[in-house]
Amino acid sequence: MQKLGVPLVICLATLLTGRVPAQNAPPAESGPAIRVTTTEVLLDLVVRDKRGRQVKNLKPDDVEIYEDGVRQQILSFRPVASHEVQRREAGIETKKATVNLSPRSLRAVNVVCIVFHNLDPVSRGRAIDAVQEFIKNDLQPDTYVGVFNLNDRLTALYPFTNNRKELLQAAQTAFNGRPMDFSRASEAILTANPTQATIAVAVGTRSANVTLQVTGGEISKTAFAGADVSNGTGANILRGDQVRERGDFSHIIGMRETDKIITMVNELGTLPGRKTVLLVTTGLVTTGDPKRFQSILDNANRSGVTVYALDTAGLSETDTIQAGNNAAGRVAGVSRTQAAANSSLGAMREKSRQNDNMNDAVRTSDTQASLRELSEGTGGFLIANTNDFRKPFQHIIEDLDAHYEASYHPSSDRYDGHLRKIEVKLARADLQVESRTGYFAMPDFNGSSTLAPFETTALAALNAQPLPHAFDFRSAAFNFQNDGTHSQNVLAFELPGSSLIGTPDPEHKTHRFHVSLLALVKEASGQIVDRFSVDAPYQIPNENLPAVRASSITYTHPVSLPPGHYTVETAVVDREGGRSAANAFPLSIPERRKGVGMSSVVLVQQVEPVSGPVDASDPLVFQRKRMVPMAALELKSTAKPVVYFVVYPDKANAEKPRIQVEFLSGGQVLAKQTADLPPADPSGTIPMIVGAAMRPGNCELRITALQGSASATESVNYTVAAK
Repeated sequence: MQKLGVPLVICLATLLTGRVPAQNAPPAESGPAIRVTTTEVLLDLVVRDKRGRQVKNLKPDDVEIYEDGVRQQILSFRPVASHEVQRREAGIETKKATVNLSPRSLRAVNVVCIVFHNLDPVSRGRAIDAVQEFIKNDLQPDTYVGVFNLNDRLTALYPFTNNRKELLQAAQTAFNGRPMDFSRASEAILTANPTQATIAVAVGTRSANVTLQVTGGEISKTAFAGADVSNGTGANILRGDQVRERGDFSHIIGMRETDKIITMVNELGTLPGRKTVLLVTTGLVTTGDPKRFQSILDNANRSGVTVYALDTAGLSETDTIQAGNNAAGRVAGVSRTQAAANSSLGAMREKSRQNDNMNDAVRTSDTQASLRELSEGTGGFLIANTNDFRKPFQHIIEDLDAHYEASYHPSSDRYDGHLRKIEVKLARADLQVESRTGYFAMPDFNGSSTLAPFETTALAALNAQPLPHAFDFRSAAFNFQNDGTHSQNVLAFELPGSSLIGTPDPEHKTHRFHVSLLALVKEASGQIVDRFSVDAPYQIPNENLPAVRASSITYTHPVSLPPGHYTVETAVVDREGGRSAANAFPLSIPERRKGVGMSSVVLVQQVEPVSGPVDASDPLVFQRKRMVPMAALELKSTAKPVVYFVVYPDKANAEKPRIQVEFLSGGQVLAKQTADLPPADPSGTIPMIVGAAMRPGNCELRITALQGSASATESVNYTVAAK
């Protein structure tokens, strides 16, 4: 481009010296880039009975699949063996009955919750080693693992992820700086005897001798061979008092422990997909109430929660079963003294509590029994009395992999981004099924309709009614060259920095921002013809934070569309702030007109260099410089705006093209200037930069391309703030 000297208010100028290289127009396309092929849906199903156990003898006639209330014809139904999904992902070919299909795989979502429970400093090390061994196993692609601590509430130690390296690190640092609440007594207390004080009075003829004998608190050497624990009188009395306290409050302890399990099931039960809990613990004390415990199992099975309990004690001389036997032995000893006369007050108290002590011996000493019942009652199993966890962990992985796969062709061929709800019905009322409850109907772009997780979140925002509006952002579209069948266009999305929430990072003296964006272009029928998405994390130094707040983040997307009427739907997710906003605006692509043509007039926010390869389909790029468009169209009084546009001369017209620039404020023409345009570049186009005039209030810059009697007019409206 060349500089054009224009007096008065308007000044035409080139941004760069020298000629602008030709814009390479993309090759003509026959239509929107949509693969119009029949899509096969592959739906994973996990079927369990009322006790949470997987059902492996289901037949195709036992299953009905509905999509948006319409029953679908099932093409195939088969059980999927362990690790078949991983082999398929690795590229091992599997035979299919139909080869001309673009499968949409709706795999079962596996949520694995590693829950630490009742761990003391000694057992923590074994627990971490066991968890790291579990994480090393190969998991299905759609398996997400989270790490939790279970106390009076369920606390997330690390969010769900399928990144094995992150999980190994999270397991290693799970207890760093985090206080643990211990609700059960030590293992020594489990096997100690309660303290008893016996007062013996020997009455003589002239005096009485009173003897106080304190017993209890001794540790069972059967359960603790070689235990290095003091058995002195003081230590035994203290330990015995703890046993007495544990006995008196055992029911309260059992209530609290079962309340923890109820909290865990209730909170994890709200998660999607198959919920597998690896409960890493030292044991579970219950109230002994079978109805209360059965209600916990029923709730877990209704919520799809399967528990695999892992007793961190492993294979050692310390055995909770032995502890239970010792406790039962104490009760038997008390029973043998029931008929004895002249018992002390303490002994009589023990006799009166015989039944309670028996119940306590069964439910609080052998803490593995309740873990086994919790695991097997929800379809899992107990891992205990072993130091080799590889085989049981492999068994868990096989349970996670096992499922049925059903395939069908959706009866609807409308791909508009809306959620298609899936319902699976079973012929047997005693069975429960887990599957994806729906999917977003997206067309098959470039051979794949797979959505990234952030795109799914944005689609959920677009499907919400009403659309979310937690913050402001602007969307706009600009038309460029039209070859008669397609038009070059640019979509722009502008997000004010002040709209985002940043998370401070004191260690690095920065703030974290994270923006996700999804835009769908829909034709008049609602069918999606183009998709654009971006997921962008930012780490902003604290000293740059004011500048970011005062500026905007702009994303652009070039798209080629045939003439017609479209709608652009956009969702933006502020991931650090946990908020979203969405909007929609119409986009019209006119038919190509004969004669001179002109692009939209783009108000330029800034100019930035292009690094790397130049996108030839982007009309906002020239001379390795990129015009960043402004979508908000609101200017400060100190701004010095320019606009960018492209003139397309009529090659069949010998007249020299000219340009007319008008500046309007409040609807009144304040300045008008006409000037000749420079010669077209080798591509036949004339890119131009115009300095826009400023006046407080509503302004309009109207530009008309003239060539003989033909003309084309475009304008841009903007608002200037008062000084």
